[in-house]
Amino acid sequence: MQLYPILLIGVLLLFDGGLKLATDSLSLSGPAVTAIACGPVLLVLSVAYFGIRGFGRRCAGEAAPRAIWAADRLVRLARGLLLVNHAVAVLVFGWMETVRAVVGNGVLIDELITISPALAGLLGTWWVYYPIERRVREAVIMRKLDLGRAIFPIPTRGRYVLTQARLHLLFLLVPIMLIIAAAETIDHLFAGRAQSPFVLWVTETGTFAAAAVVVMLAPLLCRVVLEVEPVGEGPLRADMMEICQAHGVKVRQLLLWKTDGLMINAAVMGLIGPLRYILMTDALLESMTRPQLQAVMAHEIGHVRRHHMPWMVAALVALVIVPITAVEAVFGLLSAGRVPPPATMPPWAGTVTVAGVLGLAFIGFGWVSRRFERQADTFAACHLSSHARTADGGEPAVITPEAVRTVSDALGTIAWLDAVKARRRSWRHGSIAWRQAYLGSITGQSIAAVQIDRQIRWIKWLIAVLLGLALAYLVTAEVKRPTPPGAAVAWVGEVGL
Repeated sequence: MQLYPILLIGVLLLFDGGLKLATDSLSLSGPAVTAIACGPVLLVLSVAYFGIRGFGRRCAGEAAPRAIWAADRLVRLARGLLLVNHAVAVLVFGWMETVRAVVGNGVLIDELITISPALAGLLGTWWVYYPIERRVREAVIMRKLDLGRAIFPIPTRGRYVLTQARLHLLFLLVPIMLIIAAAETIDHLFAGRAQSPFVLWVTETGTFAAAAVVVMLAPLLCRVVLEVEPVGEGPLRADMMEICQAHGVKVRQLLLWKTDGLMINAAVMGLIGPLRYILMTDALLESMTRPQLQAVMAHEIGHVRRHHMPWMVAALVALVIVPITAVEAVFGLLSAGRVPPPATMPPWAGTVTVAGVLGLAFIGFGWVSRRFERQADTFAACHLSSHARTADGGEPAVITPEAVRTVSDALGTIAWLDAVKARRRSWRHGSIAWRQAYLGSITGQSIAAVQIDRQIRWIKWLIAVLLGLALAYLVTAEVKRPTPPGAAVAWVGEVGL
C-alpha cells in the first residue's frame, strides 16, 4: 500500500512529461471523460461490496480462513483496477486535460481533483472491507484473551477508514504533494519569461532544493499526519534509548504510534539526529516480549547505521536515470551514424521506453530494498548476540542461535497478530517466511564479517558507479550543448535586477 499514492502521482507526472496515449479518434466531451474517470470506480466498489458480503457470510467455522483470504485478494484486486482506471482515464482519455479546462492549472488544484476518483475508490475499499476486518479482530481478541495478552477495542467503521487513510495514504501523499506544490509555484514564478538555459537551471535547482527541504522536514509531518505521542519514561523507553546510544544513533524522540491495534510495526524517520523519530505502534509495544522489542528496535537502528534511507533514494534515482540516459545515448549514436533519429521512431517507442524504465525501477528497487531488510535483520541478530554473555562472562564473536530465534520469533509474532500468511510476499520487505529462513542460515557467522554486509557493499558500489557514469554523460552533453551568448545577462535584465 505504500506504493499506491506514489503510483497515483506518477501517472500525473507521466502525463505532464508528455506521455499521452490518446488519439484524435478518442476525443470525447468533458462529461463523457468524467464518466469514464468516475463510473468504473462505482462499478468496482459495487462488485467488491457484494463479493465481500458473500465472503463475510462464510466467515464461520472451518471455511473462515479461506473466506478471509479470498476477501483480502478481492479488495487488493479492486485497488489494482482502480489504479488501472486512473491511468487509462489520464493517459488515454485526457482526464487531467478535462479537469484543467474547467479549473485551470493552479497549484495542486488540478492534481487533487484528478486523483480524487481514485482516492475516493481507495477509501471505499476500506469501507467495504470493514466487516471482514471486524471478524478478524474478534478472532484475534479471543486468542489474545486465551494467552492473557493486551487487547484493543474494535474501532468503528469511520475510525477504521480514517486510520487506514493516515497509515497508507496521507503518510506519503502529503510530502509528495508539498514537493509538487513547490515545483509548480516555482514554475508559475518564471512563467512567461524566456526559457533560456540560465532560467531552466534556476527553476530546476529551485525545485531540487525545495524537494530536499520537504524530505528533510518530512519527519515533522508525522506529528500532524499520524496520531502519535511521546513514549513515557520507564523501563521500555530506557531499553530503546540504550540501543540507540550503544550504536551512536541520535534520536529526537521515541513515539508511540496509535493505530487502535490495527498495525504491528515500527519505523524510523529522518536523515539527521535532530529530526529523527522512531515510531512504534501500540500493538507492537503491547504484544511483544522485551527481547522481541529489543530485536525490532535494533532492526530499525540497523537501517540508520547502514545508511539505508539515502542509499534507497540513490538506488531509485539510478534505476530511473541510468536507463533513460542509456536510451538517450543510443539514440544520439544512431543519429550520428546517419540512422533515422528518435523523432522518426514509431509513436509507440516512447511508451515502450517509459514502461520498460518504470518496470526496471519497480523490480530493481524492490530487490535492493529486500536486501536492505536482510541486512537490518542481521544487524538486530548481531546486536542481540554481542550483548549476550558466554559461560565465561565474555561476549560471543558469532551470531548466536538465541539471537536468531528472538529476531525470527519477532517476525512470526508480527505475522500472527496481523493475521497474514508467513509466505505472503511483500515487494519491499519480502515474506516473513523468506526472512526467517535467511535468519536461520546466518547462525554461527562472525559478527565482524557477516556475508550480507559484503553483498550490500557491492550493491552500493554499483549504484555509485552507475550514478557517476550517468552524471558524467549528462554533464558532457550539457557542456556540448550550444548556449546563446548573453543568455544570463538577458534574463537578469528581463527581471529588472
